[in-house]
Amino acid sequence: MKEINGSEKQKKLVRIVLEEKEVPLIIKDIEELEFNDTKYKSAEKFEYDRRIILETPWNISVVLQNKTSKISEILDINLNRNGITDVNGKKIFSALRAKYKASNIIDNNELAEKI
Repeated sequence: MKEINGSEKQKKLVRIVLEEKEVPLIIKDIEELEFNDTKYKSAEKFEYDRRIILETPWNISVVLQNKTSKISEILDINLNRNGITDVNGKKIFSALRAKYKASNIIDNNELAEKI
């Protein structure tokens, strides 16, 4: 989620889309997410999924073709496009939504709806 493959012009367009979707904040929150905050049954699977999600570079065409989709949907398409089929962002994003909805910060409640 931190790296973007492509030319500088393409990277700039993708960064704009990702920033509109609050991806830098989401990345930080995924990094801070704890196993106990999720519905994972295995800490190893949680760590593996989180690492793969954070380390998989963005595919420019995936982001630009799906820019109106929720970031969780774009992430899953991106993982599949990169040949990763054993990781799904569903549990990670469910934990983030719960965290954001439990927050008393209005911006976080809105972010929960965006992801």
